Parts: sequence; C-alpha cells; structure tokens
Amino acid sequence: MKHISITHRFQKRFRAGAVAALLAGSLLPAAVPAQEPIGTKLTPRLHELLRDEMLSIRQAMEHIMNGLVAGDSSIVANMAMQVHDSFILTQQLTEQDKKDLMAAAPKEFLALDGEFHVTAKKLAHAAEQKDFELQRFYYGKMVDSCQACHSQFVTDRFPQFAGKAPEGHAH
Repeated sequence: MKHISITHRFQKRFRAGAVAALLAGSLLPAAVPAQEPIGTKLTPRLHELLRDEMLSIRQAMEHIMNGLVAGDSSIVANMAMQVHDSFILTQQLTEQDKKDLMAAAPKEFLALDGEFHVTAKKLAHAAEQKDFELQRFYYGKMVDSCQACHSQFVTDRFPQFAGKAPEGHAH
C-alpha cells in the first residue's frame, strides 16, 4: 500500500471540520435514523474514489486484525496510521472534488468519518505502546464506526442495516 500525503493545509482544514462535526455529532441521540444513501449524492468520480477508499480500509482492517491476533504491534501501528492519514480520498481529491464532497456529505457523515480516523490514530498510538488491551478496544471502536456509518448512509449497499442503528453505538 503506497502512502502519499495531501497538502498540509487541506488536511488540517478537513480534520478541523471533521472534529467540529464530531463534536456536534456527539450531541445526537444514539439511534440516528438512516438517511438517504450518500452514494446517490456523490459525483461518479467521488463515488469511485469512496469505493476505492473503503476497499483500502477494509484491507487495512484485515491486516490490523491479523496483527492483533499475532501480537504484531508494528503491523497494527502501521496500518492504523495509514487509515488515520487516509488512503485514496485525500490523496486524489481535486479542489472541485472537495467542494462536491462537502456539498454531498451531511455533517453526521463527516462526524463519523472524523471519529473513525481519530480512533485509528489512537489505535496506532496504543500499538506503539504495545498496549494489547487498548488495541483491541480501539479496533472495536473502529468496527462500531464502520457499522454506524453503513447503517446510516449506505443502506442501499448494506440493506441488513436498513432502519436500524448498530446496538451499543452512541455519539
């Protein structure tokens, strides 16, 4: 997996917006109803980039799981930092793509995305400290974030979540 950084300015602005959305999202009730699937609001290019991003995250999550069960904190730390730093989206977004994404993505989506990436960084730190219990905890939180997002914004792709928020997830 190749890791290429985006401009520091955009990354800072995007993270700041995600953190603000995360804080606003933390005031929402636990069971947020499903919204219109986000895919219907995206441009074809953004849809493709997001799909590629999700595939990369899924692969990283598999690598993290393998690292967790093998006690290999270096794999966990490396993959978690790649998730934190993002894979495809922030590497390949044009200025127009950024505008299109901000127009299409509701604040709750941005909050979940921000929560997910912050948790990935916490997982990387726990792995660097070789804190296995904390690694498992943050990995579980990442899975919770995936399920929460899918149950709210991707019910067309994950119909089993339609009308339900995963149990135990609260903002």
